[in-house]
Amino acid sequence: MNDLFAGRRVKCLWAIVAGALLITGCDSRSVSGVYVSHTDNQAALLQITETPDHRFTGTLRHTTLNNDGTLSSGDANVSGSVDGGSITLTVLAAILPIGKNFSGAVTRDGIDLNFANGNQTAVQHFARGRPSDFESAVAQLNQIGQPIVAARRHGQQVDQLNRQVGVLASDINRFVASADQHIKRLSKAKAYYERAVIVEQAKLTQAQRLKASGNSIAQGQAAMIVAQMGGDKSQLSMADDGLDRTHNDAISTENSLNARISAWRGTCLDGGAVKRGDAIPDMGPCKALSQAVASYNATVPVLHDAFSTAQNARTQSNARLALIWRSADQME
Repeated sequence: MNDLFAGRRVKCLWAIVAGALLITGCDSRSVSGVYVSHTDNQAALLQITETPDHRFTGTLRHTTLNNDGTLSSGDANVSGSVDGGSITLTVLAAILPIGKNFSGAVTRDGIDLNFANGNQTAVQHFARGRPSDFESAVAQLNQIGQPIVAARRHGQQVDQLNRQVGVLASDINRFVASADQHIKRLSKAKAYYERAVIVEQAKLTQAQRLKASGNSIAQGQAAMIVAQMGGDKSQLSMADDGLDRTHNDAISTENSLNARISAWRGTCLDGGAVKRGDAIPDMGPCKALSQAVASYNATVPVLHDAFSTAQNARTQSNARLALIWRSADQME
């Protein structure tokens, strides 16, 4: 019986010693190692080495998924100390020997660090792991960010297309407004050239009559009229040049606008070339462009007719004016 009780005392003693060793082992557990923390929008890699005095140094790498889908990364040196189950970690600035302190606790599978989250304190858990775990978390963040980046890029492309369509619509409307002014002025061209013929013919007739009078004073007046007609000829030549210049400018602008309009027919004006996933302008800018093109298509034929009428009137009048001015030149 005594031997049995003695055995029991030995077993109890071993249990007490084992418990003491277990407690001592927990307190002396090293925090050296690799720790990984990751959430839906960030990942962190903490690598620290503890010294016998329960202090440690190491590095902290972190990658964050930004709202635009891109990743931003950084790293910093860390230092700290362990006191039983408590831990203090300081993240050091890149240049200055100062940093930000975090308190926390050593857990069975890692480290919990406390940080401010507004008016509350949140806990970020760093689990023991490997650098490859961090790389995997970063790869996952990148995968999450790719659709965001693609959507942002798509939106930027659409914004750019909207601006291009808006500029084209404005240019078309500006051309139409200018064309309307040209049409109004060109409608007076026939009357202008016809009046020029009447005026020059009247001056020639008057000069011929004065010269035929035989009076020296009248002949001087006739010479003045002929000189006047030379000035009229220069003014009419300037009008001819202006008509040609206006016509050439209009044709050049039309050719440019036609090419630009054609470039948007498949994507904005009729949508016939649009494929799934293509970046195309929004409905509003396309509608404005369609309205501008409709006005353009209605105005261009009228402008062409106005130019044609004015040029025909000029051709006919210039033929008659040439005869009048030749007769005037013969009087000198």
